[in-house]
Amino acid sequence: MERLGPQDASFIYLETPAVHQHVGGLAILDPSTRPDRTLRLEHVAEVVSSRLHLAPRFRQKVLFPPLAAARPVWVDDGAFDLDFHMRRAALPKPGGRRELIDYVQRVISRPLDRTKPLWELYLIEEMEEGLTVILTKVHHAMIDGIAAIDLASAMYDFSPEPQILTPPAWTPEPEPTPAELLADAVAEQIGHPLRGLADLATRALLTPSRLALEVGAVIAGLREVVGRGVFAPPSPFNRKVGPNRRFAMVEAPVQTFKDVKNALGGTVNDVVLAVVAAGLNRLFRHRKEPTRNRALRAMVPVSVRSEDDRSAMGNRVSSIFVDLPIGTMGPKKRLRLISEQTRYLKDSSYAVGAGFLMNIGTWAPPTIHAMAARLAARSRLINLVVSNVPGPQMPMYIAGARLLAQYPIMPIAESMGLSIAVTSLAGTMAFGITADWDTLPDIELLAEAMGESLDELRKVAGK
Repeated sequence: MERLGPQDASFIYLETPAVHQHVGGLAILDPSTRPDRTLRLEHVAEVVSSRLHLAPRFRQKVLFPPLAAARPVWVDDGAFDLDFHMRRAALPKPGGRRELIDYVQRVISRPLDRTKPLWELYLIEEMEEGLTVILTKVHHAMIDGIAAIDLASAMYDFSPEPQILTPPAWTPEPEPTPAELLADAVAEQIGHPLRGLADLATRALLTPSRLALEVGAVIAGLREVVGRGVFAPPSPFNRKVGPNRRFAMVEAPVQTFKDVKNALGGTVNDVVLAVVAAGLNRLFRHRKEPTRNRALRAMVPVSVRSEDDRSAMGNRVSSIFVDLPIGTMGPKKRLRLISEQTRYLKDSSYAVGAGFLMNIGTWAPPTIHAMAARLAARSRLINLVVSNVPGPQMPMYIAGARLLAQYPIMPIAESMGLSIAVTSLAGTMAFGITADWDTLPDIELLAEAMGESLDELRKVAGK
């Protein structure tokens, strides 16, 4: 057994019938790079089955200890069946973007089966222009953005010839009994705080100056978080959400973002945030909502993975909260304001304080941890999520079909109906916009506005 980490368990605790905590990806593939110019489900299944040993979590399921005595655990699924997790679908004619989005919205509006490993894969055929799509859905407890890129790197090839590995034999570990789960949970609850205190005492004895610096950084970071205001400003996105989702896509070459960054300053992620902020300005003006001197608070995940964690599943994430200026202003000014803010947040102790708050559940019993996670999700701490996950920029293939773009799919919170993410793979920045069905009926307008905002930045940059 392996116990879920505090962040991973939070995504389990946050799940309700209306709030599904899965992430996903929509990979657009060109099968013309295959000898037969066709990609079938059996071709993908052959690749996946030969590489499952590289991600053992995909053959494990979640079990809950009796009496909620500790966080849940990962155990091998002795009845694992790859055919259950890999499915085939086809779009109605003409098989364009509208038909694809309709299908994606239906799939991501359904929860995953908790009795099995928490993932699904759909091969979608009958796309126009001879394209094929792979839609994946994975519980956020299993994976974060960087882990998803690592997994994609393991599943994809960097040449058209698929590499079919010879996997080692897999024998699942016996599933623990309820009595064993309870005994392990009790031992965990007794031993975990003692181990933590022993570790703290050892660090204090061996490196007292370093420990003092760490404690000081946490206190300074908490002051930063409180000083900027605990609650986000009012927003139409902060409302109780339902179980149904909307989805939209925007894409552009990675080089466009780099050109803007090189010409106007900041980072690629600052350009992403500026595109989102300007898109929201256009959306609000279309809705006739006030934008003057207005800002929306975005949670921007920041990976804290060490090199030793690179291949690990689960979540290794902290966050910064960026106040996006959505008033009417020139694109250069908006980018400058965002760049100044993110630079300050990264140089300050803010991320340390935010990380401490996110991981405070390490010390909490599971019942209190679950209550705290739900309370945070119901509070207006942020207005939206904006996540940017970079990946390899060389050509990538699965089963010989070339990847054109991979659009990310994000979960939303109980009282926050909008998440925006972008994945840069194989030279394309692909935005996925995920929203509550009733919160953002004009989601396509936001997608178009973001595309227009990027064009505006590109022209100002002279590119």
